[in-house]
Amino acid sequence: METVYPMLSLFELRGFNNPGATLFQQYLKEENCPACGAKITVKSPKNAAIWVGATGSKWSDVLQCIDGLILHERVVNVIISEGLTGFIAHPLKIEKIGNKKLAEKGDPSYSIIEITGRVDIDVGQLDDVGGSVCPVCFTRNPAADNPYRWKEKRVFPLMETWDGSDFTRIRNLRWGIHYCSKRFIDLASRHKWRNFIFGQSLPGVGLWEKAPKEIDGLSYLDPLWFEKLSERVKIKHPDLFMRGFPP
Repeated sequence: METVYPMLSLFELRGFNNPGATLFQQYLKEENCPACGAKITVKSPKNAAIWVGATGSKWSDVLQCIDGLILHERVVNVIISEGLTGFIAHPLKIEKIGNKKLAEKGDPSYSIIEITGRVDIDVGQLDDVGGSVCPVCFTRNPAADNPYRWKEKRVFPLMETWDGSDFTRIRNLRWGIHYCSKRFIDLASRHKWRNFIFGQSLPGVGLWEKAPKEIDGLSYLDPLWFEKLSERVKIKHPDLFMRGFPP
């Protein structure tokens, strides 16, 4: 595998909350970790369903959901035809639509994406105030007064652990971030897919379709998004370029 700079190889992948969705999945099992006692819930993406909220007026290419990645069939069809790796697309049933405008447009086809690719992260980069990660179930336990209690200081993938998949989840942290490769963002830019957000796990380098006014973000619809993002990463996180990775 080619040696590449980590923060320009894997990008956090999620959707802007418009419209939002509530996801229902089958519980396979629920147990407590023998090491730290954290509750561990395992769910199945098969036969999953969603309720769509009242916001938005168009069916987006990605639906924001806390517990899963939900993509429209036009996106799924492209990533399959382009040969992207690291995922299984499961058809998703829409049980309820809380928006009259969306309901009038008919039921679209969405899939919940089961991400099969894996990568480890440097847990020492998550915070610098004494938090820990359980070595058995990988549940994070932030320090009591941790300013990063509900977020991370920085998420840094260890490239030697990446299996090379275009869609990837963190292996050594529960409730890990969804990642995608540059290939997927290039497709989003080319096809002008709506409502994606990329790269928010590394502060200061977010990619939006159109960033809100209060956010200093770049547009992934810009054909030069990668070049501009590279410059921003160098400025925002110069210490990472001192680790021997090529610029």
